Amino acid sequence: MTDSKSPVEYGRALEDFRKARSKAELQRLWALITGRTVGLLPYDEMTKRLHATGFSSKGLMEIPVDAIVGSVNRYQDFNHNFLPLHDADRQRWASVKAMMTSPGSAGLPPIRVYKLGDAYFVLDGNHRVSIAKEMGMSTVEAYVTEIRPKVPLSPDDSPEDIILKEEYADFLVESGVDRILPDVNLQLTFPGLSATLLEHIRVHRYYMGIEQSREIPWEEAVRDWYEKVYLPVVRIIREQGILQEFPERTETDLYLWILDHQTYMQQEVGWSIRAEKAASDFVAEQGSQVGCFLRGIWGKTGKRLKPSKAERSIRLNPHDLWDNRGTTLFMDILVAISGEPKSWLALEQAIRLAEMEKSDVRGLVVVPDAEDGGADRESLERQFSEQVSQAGISGNLVHAEGTVAEMIIQRSRFNDLVVIQLSHPPVSKIFPRLGSGIRTLVRRCPKPILMVRNEVTSFNRMLLAYDGSAKGKEALYIATYLAGKYGKGVSVLVVNDNKAKGQALLKEAKAYLGEMCKHVTLRRKIGLTSDVILKTAREQNTDCIVMGGYGLAPFWEALFGSTVDGVLRKTIVPVLVCQ
Repeated sequence: MTDSKSPVEYGRALEDFRKARSKAELQRLWALITGRTVGLLPYDEMTKRLHATGFSSKGLMEIPVDAIVGSVNRYQDFNHNFLPLHDADRQRWASVKAMMTSPGSAGLPPIRVYKLGDAYFVLDGNHRVSIAKEMGMSTVEAYVTEIRPKVPLSPDDSPEDIILKEEYADFLVESGVDRILPDVNLQLTFPGLSATLLEHIRVHRYYMGIEQSREIPWEEAVRDWYEKVYLPVVRIIREQGILQEFPERTETDLYLWILDHQTYMQQEVGWSIRAEKAASDFVAEQGSQVGCFLRGIWGKTGKRLKPSKAERSIRLNPHDLWDNRGTTLFMDILVAISGEPKSWLALEQAIRLAEMEKSDVRGLVVVPDAEDGGADRESLERQFSEQVSQAGISGNLVHAEGTVAEMIIQRSRFNDLVVIQLSHPPVSKIFPRLGSGIRTLVRRCPKPILMVRNEVTSFNRMLLAYDGSAKGKEALYIATYLAGKYGKGVSVLVVNDNKAKGQALLKEAKAYLGEMCKHVTLRRKIGLTSDVILKTAREQNTDCIVMGGYGLAPFWEALFGSTVDGVLRKTIVPVLVCQ
């Protein structure tokens, strides 16, 4: 660059330099207050951190000024906005600007830059970039040499973003994922997790080696982990739309969080927990805390009347049941056992359904405190294990401390069905009924409850008490599932004084059930609806009553009672209450 600056332009340039230095000082002070970093990125350090290799010349081209984020050898002389940091640079800076702006000047000569991803680092022309930014220029001419990093850099990357990309680049170097699975992106948005991800692959390789009794090549382990561990969880994330709940995160973030949550909950409850249930519970646990605040105001009475967000959010989706009749609806069955002789009837019922569904049985013994029932623990576990082993199904028994209803509600989150012995049905008197554990369970449990009184059922002759409500529809869908998959029969009962409405409900249920519908009955409401249901069940030799849960609002149900309570008080056969 020849020295052809105008004295007038040089004077103006000196004043511009003074303003630029003042602005740089203000930004430095603000950075000290806020703790932000305002320095230029050093090229050598970034190429090492991002494991950049190989280069290619792109020739002369226009590049955006805002995409220039660093320097090869002058990163200590300018801040992130390319404002000068040293007064000693005044004459050089002003001379360059004066030569650019003097009459007859050829303007700004091309600079030389290295390109990493979408970001540029100045090799030659730092002052020209500083002046271009000061003058508000949007682009400059540059001779570009492109460097290929493991992870592309963006001009908008914050220091935190760069740390994440550095960690991911290290992960790619150690794992070889970009080479083994070239189209796969496993980037994370939290620092420190890339090492955890690498450990997942190493642990998977270790257990593969034990299972197959051989040394597993690293590439084989990476592919197997991706296909058999990572992708199944990602499919769950996509099917449940979980990424919509966490829009700023990645699928790999959620993969790690869900598996971490799964491990934590398995340790907490003592059962293995399927990934899809861990995912649902993770979303419920991470939801809004407003409901918790409101429940705190309501106190214990409000808690009995209203289910929590977590309890509500993981109910069965009845609209999906028709399309999934060929799948297993009750993969995990929770059965509560007290140790009393009749409570083993509930286990027998759970085992019978588990044999049909080829599902797991999770036994739960609830004690008031940690030391209560210790003498019987081994006996209970031995009897439980003997019964499930004889049936050839998987299952284990755990003990929990607390109240029976609360523990069942908590543990039901990770199961598909609850089976209990109906030893103490809700009574008719209002105040004792409010304290009923069964009523609390029916009101707040998020999963269907199969209640056993004196006998178990194989669901051969189900009676569906149908009222067209949302819970009644779920009862219809579950009865259809059991009948359709196992060739069982279902009779439909509608209790309604309005003949036209009752006929419409019968038609709706019959059309859905199809050939599985054995009988349809419409009866008037003479007396209590529960008595009509029980009488019909006796007449048709029913072995299981299927019905929806409480239909009234909590206050009115607590005040006047419900059809469910009436059926539970007098039933002989098991009752499946759908939620």
